[in-house]
Amino acid sequence: MGRESNFLKVRPNSTSLSYVFTYLKGKSAVNALLRENYKKSSARPPVEDRQIAEQLMNKLTKDGVFFQVDKVEKSKHLNIHQQLATSPPQFSQDAYYVWIYEGSQWRTYALASIVVLLILAGVMFPLWPRFMQTGVYYLSLGVLGLMGVLMVIVVIRLIIWVGLVLATGRGGWLFPNLFEDVGIIESFVPFWGWDEKKGDKKKKSEGSDGDDGSKSKGENDED
Repeated sequence: MGRESNFLKVRPNSTSLSYVFTYLKGKSAVNALLRENYKKSSARPPVEDRQIAEQLMNKLTKDGVFFQVDKVEKSKHLNIHQQLATSPPQFSQDAYYVWIYEGSQWRTYALASIVVLLILAGVMFPLWPRFMQTGVYYLSLGVLGLMGVLMVIVVIRLIIWVGLVLATGRGGWLFPNLFEDVGIIESFVPFWGWDEKKGDKKKKSEGSDGDDGSKSKGENDED
């Protein structure tokens, strides 16, 4: 049974362990095993009545496919029962269960295959055609050049900032957004920026505090 199966409706939820699981009620699982959609695939175990369905669910619970949980009242959290391998809890139609299902792994396998191919390609670099080796050589020189330019910019902007602080008492940055969490183009815009003065920072903080106070006062007046 997979999550994509159209014979069983499940509900996503989070547990007290901050994991997102798919959970269902035991009665819903038994009803799903008796539906016609379940019987369409000959690869699934045959289920003729509710007793057989309960036996199958009990086996899946013992095998660790399902874990019994307690649904917390008026909450989105589930408390997982600590199942012992020697005596797992008996399946009950009135209990809630977490469905442990990893889903399709084709993306994981595809990424792993790509990584292996890249490693093999790097190991076999001496066997590459001459034009490919030349292209990789110039590409690596270009990347190293860009890194060198970036390092030079970092050093120059630091020297300028230190010089301005010593000379004027106020620092300024070349490309002030260089290390901000912005796009590549925005990192080099604007070209220049001054540090805020201590008085300006204090006025901004006082202004924001005043705005917050006036807002809270207005809200109290409205109440």
